Amino acid sequence: MRKNFKETSKRGAIAWLLQRISAVVLFVLLIYHFFTYHFISSATPGWGKVVSKMQSPWFSVMQFLFLTAALYHGLNGVWMVVEDYIHSKFWRFFIFSLILFAGSGLFFVGILTILKISNLELVKGVIK
Repeated sequence: MRKNFKETSKRGAIAWLLQRISAVVLFVLLIYHFFTYHFISSATPGWGKVVSKMQSPWFSVMQFLFLTAALYHGLNGVWMVVEDYIHSKFWRFFIFSLILFAGSGLFFVGILTILKISNLELVKGVIK
């Protein structure tokens, strides 16, 4: 396999660095999630306790950060693999378009989910 390195972009180092930064952010958010939602709770965990934690504004902020970091990390990783193994400009553009479309859809659904959970109007009635 012969690759013309003059045609490759110089953005590879930045993408590599951002991949590592997003991994660290994901790790920190995951540790925060485990400690706040699984270890630091009352002796009688239940659905009502989980819902009360979801009503905190920090929940929405942390979930938004987690969603953003996870989508970036995953989709950037897929794009790095595509750049390494796909050499046709057409297929790179096509796959990049698919990645952007899928990422936008997942981000939209994730934001809707976070907003619905943070409002919890329907859930509040069920708890009472």
